[in-house]
Amino acid sequence: MALFTKIILCVSGNQLTAGVWTLRKLQSFQVFEHTEQGKQDFGSFLQQYPNTKIHLLVDSVEEDYRLESLPHTFGGARRELVDRKLGQLYRNLVFRAAHFINREKTKRKDDRFLFFALSKADFIVCWIDIIEAQQAPLAGVYMLSMLSQAIVKRMRLTQPHIILSERLNSGLRQTYLHHGHLRISRLAPINADAESRLGYFYLVETEKTRLYLISQKFVARDTALNMVLPSLDTEGSKVICRNIEQEQGIECERLDLAELARSVKFEANLLKNNPELLHMHLLAIGHVPDNLAPSNFIKQHQVNVVRQSINVATAMVCLGGLLFCGMYLKQASDFVAETQQAAADTRIQEQRYNEVAKDFPSTPIPSADLELVVEAHQSIKPYIKTPNRMMAIVSSAMSGLPEIQINRLRWLQTNDTNIKDNDASVTNQVTSEVAAVTTSNFIPDPTIMYETGFINGELRNFTGDYRAALNSVNKLAEQLKANPAVVKVEILQAPVNVSSYTNLQGSTNDEKTSLQSAALFKLKIILKQEVPAA
Repeated sequence: MALFTKIILCVSGNQLTAGVWTLRKLQSFQVFEHTEQGKQDFGSFLQQYPNTKIHLLVDSVEEDYRLESLPHTFGGARRELVDRKLGQLYRNLVFRAAHFINREKTKRKDDRFLFFALSKADFIVCWIDIIEAQQAPLAGVYMLSMLSQAIVKRMRLTQPHIILSERLNSGLRQTYLHHGHLRISRLAPINADAESRLGYFYLVETEKTRLYLISQKFVARDTALNMVLPSLDTEGSKVICRNIEQEQGIECERLDLAELARSVKFEANLLKNNPELLHMHLLAIGHVPDNLAPSNFIKQHQVNVVRQSINVATAMVCLGGLLFCGMYLKQASDFVAETQQAAADTRIQEQRYNEVAKDFPSTPIPSADLELVVEAHQSIKPYIKTPNRMMAIVSSAMSGLPEIQINRLRWLQTNDTNIKDNDASVTNQVTSEVAAVTTSNFIPDPTIMYETGFINGELRNFTGDYRAALNSVNKLAEQLKANPAVVKVEILQAPVNVSSYTNLQGSTNDEKTSLQSAALFKLKIILKQEVPAA
């Protein structure tokens, strides 16, 4: 599947090695010569893996490295500075990049970068043209030497000055690393004469590398260098290390290439004829160095990433839809099963009821009539009330008026709020002035049965102070009206007739009549409809 498969290419001056990795494991590899037939075979190879991501490693003699410091910035400002510096150093070169090393700890604390580029790229452009002709997604172009940092980190080599000498099909590559960070790398091709005198060739090239490091002031003449020699050949590498230590005074250490391959889960026997497969495998498992290719070379890869993202999103939506469908089908199945079980239980209960009902005595009233009676009772039940609420409201209002005495309370339910009391003992009708104090803007609903009460009472121990008696009755009316359950209070009779049209009668000397008179009053109360509790 193209989503989990990637193609890793390694291009040198005379050949191209192509490997196919799926889920971090090498599936197969092929070597294509730098000939017309090799290019045709490579095009046929790419046709077998459409829309598969491609990474291209370059192993070239024409490489340039520059160590530079830039002011400390970040984000867009850093990208602009780096691009400007790349343009100054490699104005006419296409494949170029910058690798951030670290930040200086002294002076201005500038950012340190390694700028590198391919001085000549003709030998890889022809392979890239084939990739573009097949519309294959090229993800990036990388220098093989940059993966030396991953090898040093994998083998936990901590020496400050390391020269990593690797024997590849393209020649001897010697890479200088300072505290694990690459500074320079050079490739020396191995011809037939050098192959016959390999130990001497290593000595000569090591001396060239050391002198170059001294000339570029990467190291001093007395700096202790450590050479690391990855190899599968134990005896041959030991001889080379011994000669370098004796002739150059450089401490040399053999690195077991088979052990390194096992640490990254790669078959070591494949490295005997194709040692660059180790670097390709490191790239395939996630050690991706800085990309040399400009954006126009990787445009097809960007389109492919968008396409794959859409495919993944579509697959996730479809999977989510299938999961929801399965869940709803399961719920529907459970509902059907529950319905069938409920129907079966109902039939069993009906059967049991019919068996028991056979022994029931016959009733003169049909069951339908009994059902109507029960329904009528349920509809009447909300209207069944007692005067308890009315008495509680009156009692609460009288709690602070001990001089008030209730002689009579009539309670009824009616939708006629203008109903009159059947008590004929009212003597003094209240005037409009008093009534206005105790009534409210109440508009009755003729469809509601209101609780209505008529209260007859008098003032205890009345001594003839009609003003005090009238104030007490008004206060009682106000306290009743203050209750939220009361919708209307009306004074039907006051303890004294305050109308200016009433004639004066009697004598002020009639002391006996004055002592026997009582301060009587009468109120009418209408309560709001009671909301039944939930």
